[in-house]
Parts: sequence; C-alpha cells; structure tokens
Amino acid sequence: MTTDTTPSVSRQGQRPAGRPPLPKGAGINTLKLDLEVTRDELASTLDDLFATFNLRVQIRSHPTFFVGVFLALAGAAAGIATLLVRRRGRAG
Repeated sequence: MTTDTTPSVSRQGQRPAGRPPLPKGAGINTLKLDLEVTRDELASTLDDLFATFNLRVQIRSHPTFFVGVFLALAGAAAGIATLLVRRRGRAG
C-alpha cells in the first residue's frame, strides 16, 4: 500500500489531475496559496461545465448545426401541418 494520494489521471499537456499532499509543517502562506489554486481550478472546471450545458453558448459555438436543426424542425412541422390539412379536406 502506498501513501501517494495523487490521482494518475491527467490531461495531455497538463499536470496530473491532483496535487501531491502538502509537506508536513507547511506554513499558513503555503496553505493559503494551495487553497487559492484549488479555488481557481474549481472555478475553471465549473465554468467549463456550465458552458457545456448552456444552450446559448452552444448555439454561438455551432451556429451551422443549430440552423440545420431549426430547418429540420420547421420542415417536420410544415409536413405535419400539410398532412393534417389534407386529411381534413378529404373528411369534409
């Protein structure tokens, strides 16, 4: 059993997902700095996560895709409307 708690998962070109534990006897300044770095990493992760699920951001990032989706939905709605109008015309 090892005492190393640093996760082995890492992103390409970046440091590992975790940091090694603080050294024993670390001062208050070291603890504050580590806390600040952790907060910055968490804020960055949350920003990325919220941007992933934000529809406005996705539309701005992929306008061609969403234009295609809109046109497909508009075409499907027009086709359904046409079928309903024709069906009513035959029944009446």
